[in-house]
Formats: sequence, C-alpha cells, structure tokens
Amino acid sequence: MFQPAGQSTPAQPVIKAGDTTIKAVDKFCYLGSILSSDALVDDDISTRLSKASSALGRLIKRLWNDHGIRLDTKVAVYKAAVLTSLLYESESWVLYGRHVAKLEQFHTRCLRRIAHVKW
Repeated sequence: MFQPAGQSTPAQPVIKAGDTTIKAVDKFCYLGSILSSDALVDDDISTRLSKASSALGRLIKRLWNDHGIRLDTKVAVYKAAVLTSLLYESESWVLYGRHVAKLEQFHTRCLRRIAHVKW
C-alpha cells in the first residue's frame, strides 16, 4: 500500500478480531497519554497540564497557604507531586517553541503561587 498523496485523507483500515470489526479512531488515551493519528502532542500536553494543575490545586489549603512551612519544603513537594504528573511520559514528546512556552508559563505561574509573589 502506498502513502497517500499530499492533502488527501488516508483510507480507514479495516481491522477484525474474530467476527468483530474494531473501530479506527483519530486519538485515544493509553496509559494516561493521549495518542493521535497525526502524532502531535498538543492534546497530551493539555491533558498533562490539567492533571498537574489539579495536583497543585489540591494542595492549596494544606500546603501552599500554610505560612509555617518553609519555602524549600514547598518546592520539594511541588517537584515531587506536581512536576511528576506534568512530565510523565514527556521524554517521548516532540516539542516545538509553543509547547515549551506553555510548559514554562505553567511552571512560572506555579512557582509564583507557591512563593506568594503577585504582580
């Protein structure tokens, strides 16, 4: 079978398991990562950002707003809890400038929130 020309859409494959035909999809979630037929990581990065943001939000009252906990302890928890959920499976990403900017923006915003730095 040949590669489709230019802007034409490839034919959907017909995959059968026994008598059951398996539906072809453009993207799906596998082990927490979003895999797409166009091999872009935009959806995966957006999903990871929302999971990391959720992890950050769950620690607001107990950790980030507690002034009795030292800043270096808060940063260590941030690295262990938030950054790991953000960067899980990131070694397989092909990043462009827009992706790096989005990740750096999230990281900076998180650190400012933890340190209570307001603009």
